[in-house]
Amino acid sequence: MQKPFVLVPAFAGLLMASYWMAYAQTSGTETAAPQIIEVSAKKYEFTPAEIHVKVGAKVELKVHSEDETHGVKLDVFPEGTKDKSKPGLLFAAPDQNGKVTKGVDQVIDFVAQEPGTYEFKCAKVCGLSHGKMKGKLIVEE
Repeated sequence: MQKPFVLVPAFAGLLMASYWMAYAQTSGTETAAPQIIEVSAKKYEFTPAEIHVKVGAKVELKVHSEDETHGVKLDVFPEGTKDKSKPGLLFAAPDQNGKVTKGVDQVIDFVAQEPGTYEFKCAKVCGLSHGKMKGKLIVEE
């Protein structure tokens, strides 16, 4: 008797391969170097708090916590977007958006597909003013 769940890992692998191919195609060329942006995070602020990239840019966002564990969670749709069928940011590893590990810098790879302003915020509760710890990623044409 064949086990019904044997296809689940194979299907998940196929989905990840398809997702990565879409990510690579969107970035223009697979060999294009990413735009590396370093962000410092400390109690209630990001530096820089406003980041500008071009449409189509492959971006590697590196977040370093200076005082305690912080992280970044990026909105995938630009502010004011009503159509939620196509995200404006395409992540190489979607599970890393908002994932925070103590003592480890957070690295998020994505392609900026659609112009607009994307809010980012601290991904870990860091105190009373945690809700004010925000920034903006601006994708320009």
